Amino acid sequence: MVDFVERLKDSSSLVCGVSAAMADKFDWSCMWTRVVCAVAIFCNPAMGLLAYFVLALVLPKWEKPY
Repeated sequence: MVDFVERLKDSSSLVCGVSAAMADKFDWSCMWTRVVCAVAIFCNPAMGLLAYFVLALVLPKWEKPY
């Protein structure tokens, strides 16, 4: 279980990294952002996956200027 929690906290990308990018953009916890995304997709797979892929397309345009 500890390894699973550490993997969720890791900011490197899982799948296409939407949750990690969203957590970084809004300064949220990467682990809890991934948990919320997983719950949303579990509760309503079609709408959750649609939102996930829309965010995958939109989030690169929201990158923070460094």
